[in-house]
Amino acid sequence: MLELRMAKVTKVISNNGQTTELILDIDHPIKKAVNYNLVTGNISVGDYLYLNTTAGSLALGTGGYHFVMANASNQHHDMTQGGHGMKLRYTPFQVKVPFIEQELTDKKVEIYQLPLDLKGSIICFGELHSMIPPLCAYFRYHSLDKLRIGYIMTDHAALPISFSKNIALLKEKKLLDTTITIGNAFGGDYECVNIYTGLQTAALVENCDIILVSMGPGITGTGSSYGFSGLDLGFYINLAYGLGGQCYLVPRISFADKRERHYGISHHTLTIMRDIIQSSIPLILPILQKSRNQIMIKQLKEKQISNRYHICFTDGGGIKKAMEHFQLSVSSMGRDIEEDPAFFFGIGATAKKLLSVFSIKDRS
Repeated sequence: MLELRMAKVTKVISNNGQTTELILDIDHPIKKAVNYNLVTGNISVGDYLYLNTTAGSLALGTGGYHFVMANASNQHHDMTQGGHGMKLRYTPFQVKVPFIEQELTDKKVEIYQLPLDLKGSIICFGELHSMIPPLCAYFRYHSLDKLRIGYIMTDHAALPISFSKNIALLKEKKLLDTTITIGNAFGGDYECVNIYTGLQTAALVENCDIILVSMGPGITGTGSSYGFSGLDLGFYINLAYGLGGQCYLVPRISFADKRERHYGISHHTLTIMRDIIQSSIPLILPILQKSRNQIMIKQLKEKQISNRYHICFTDGGGIKKAMEHFQLSVSSMGRDIEEDPAFFFGIGATAKKLLSVFSIKDRS
């Protein structure tokens, strides 16, 4: 069940057109809320709001926000967005969206009538949303703006793309060219029904040189072997590889995370590679201290992964210069590049190897 409370707006922190951040007068330790303008309308100081406070009361990772369910001071909210599709279907918050599969009217509409052939498109899959900004920075910095980058956001974590401050920043800095939200995720430049048409849109409508696929903020993990929301990436990789894509999985690596299951190569990455991916994709690992390299090699051998994939160690240090160049301050699980360099160097190593496909000189 959800926890429902009412509160008064005392301050509007920001409004970017899609989301509004608010300060509330509420009897709760968390005083902030997020409103999705296209779902629940505009908000003003003095408005009385109905809030979903469930995750805040459970101290879950919502970024310290409640979420607006309705504005009691603005009871009439007309639909302002075009289209005839629905996402968040059959919930009180179902929202109208324009599915590109229905909306495209020029000659490219035939794309959605034909089987997809990715024809060697480069597709990079990241388990965590925090991998997307460093990847975009690396590609943009080291390719000298030559590549078109698209991002497909899945519906395995946050559903509104506007909840991601990272994506807004990447668009603002022109590090990301287009966004596509699939399934029940919504708010991208393109709305797609599923991963198949999402890939069609990225590769054939937007002509992306590099396609990034990841969930939004807020991965779900249960501590069990298979109960985590990133598992679906393995199925997506099998699909994309089978359709002719050149696929890469960014390994989740940390030597700062004290949880055993996430120390070294995360059990999430190991599980996906051992039990889900059936395709011959490369596994790119960062060159770290010798002892840490040995730990990763041991993990791969113990999980019987090392004999199934072409494993390559690459210097991922160029990620730091790229992030500094674009003044990106990114953290993952609360740790930045100084606190958890292995995580970011793992991203950099995959990005460097992937970029070599384009024969572009690395500026590092």
